[in-house]
Amino acid sequence: MAKIRNIYLDKKTKKWFFRAYLGTDENGKKIQKTRRGFDSQREAKRAYDRYMLTHGLPQMLSPKNNSMSQLTFEEFYRFRFVNWYEKQVKSQTYENAQFIFEKKMRYFFHIKVRDITNHDVEDWINELSQTATRNSRNQDEVQTLSKTYINRILGHLKIIMGRAVNEGIIDRNPVNDVSFFRKDNSKVEFWELDEFKKVMDIIQETSVQNHHRKITYELLFYTGLRIGEFQALTWENVDFEKRQITVEKTLVYKTKNDWYFSTPKTNKSYRTIGIGKNLCNKLKKWKDLQSRIGNIEYVSQLDGTFTPSYSFSNWLKEYARESGVPPIKLHALRHSHVAMLIEKNIQPLVIQERLGHASIQITLGTYGHLYAKSDKQVVEVLDQVITSDVIN
Repeated sequence: MAKIRNIYLDKKTKKWFFRAYLGTDENGKKIQKTRRGFDSQREAKRAYDRYMLTHGLPQMLSPKNNSMSQLTFEEFYRFRFVNWYEKQVKSQTYENAQFIFEKKMRYFFHIKVRDITNHDVEDWINELSQTATRNSRNQDEVQTLSKTYINRILGHLKIIMGRAVNEGIIDRNPVNDVSFFRKDNSKVEFWELDEFKKVMDIIQETSVQNHHRKITYELLFYTGLRIGEFQALTWENVDFEKRQITVEKTLVYKTKNDWYFSTPKTNKSYRTIGIGKNLCNKLKKWKDLQSRIGNIEYVSQLDGTFTPSYSFSNWLKEYARESGVPPIKLHALRHSHVAMLIEKNIQPLVIQERLGHASIQITLGTYGHLYAKSDKQVVEVLDQVITSDVIN
């Protein structure tokens, strides 16, 4: 579990607590306040942010510098920005932003907000572009942060500094004068149907564990569900008579003891989709196997607990290598579902509704290049409907 500054776990009670540092008293002794009894790291962090907003800021600013213009970037973020931002976005988006702040923005922590320039931002981006990722195995295989991820981090900084403009702390957002990386023209990765089946053939259904893994991959491939949507499915969401599943929430998984359900990604993500007879029968078989273990509510569970998505991802890559098929990411099973539908001439609007995209532009923007494969079929249709003039 990633450590968060000022948030701690009481090893005796197994409860979380925060310790707030409020500067020093007249004798130079540190002033600190502790609050205990939180069930999760996330709850403790939110309580800490709220406490510092109402108690920390007045005490940390000295009478001489009791002005918002004197706030450092860290102070502004913790005491002003998070309280506003948390009300604007979903909890998962908020927590992702918190991770970016704690892990990627320390460069600015001790700089006053008003002193941050576009040159500072450019230097910071240069550092990010040379930062190794967790996937780097050794010095010979160093992978750096992708341009897309750096743009995402920069975008969050732009929101923070934009808020500082709105509060009158600075006159202009320095990020406005910084260029984002050009988006890579990389195409989404996916498997063809025969590749997917080849990988699935590796998973021998000789154990309940293997059944668990296989049904997960098959559900993701044949429905296009996001992994969090699949993990949040209960058996009540499965209608065996109508052969449909209903998506109404998504799982946000941190650790075995720290997870929660959130609303789907967009309003369009609330949806009911068909699964057909064969996939329905596979689900019935899985439910029967699962019931022998216990009364389990969630389709995705093996033993009453949630399996982290990275485990499914790692297993999938191992099976792919064993089968001789190039590995793909777990989320790419969703892309593979779309590629299969496009191959079968399913219309974009139908795909949009099935995947829960907010707009058709997202569907076409992400998968538009796959429709080029259908051009040959278009030509064949044209030859069938257009009558050729015979020259005598």
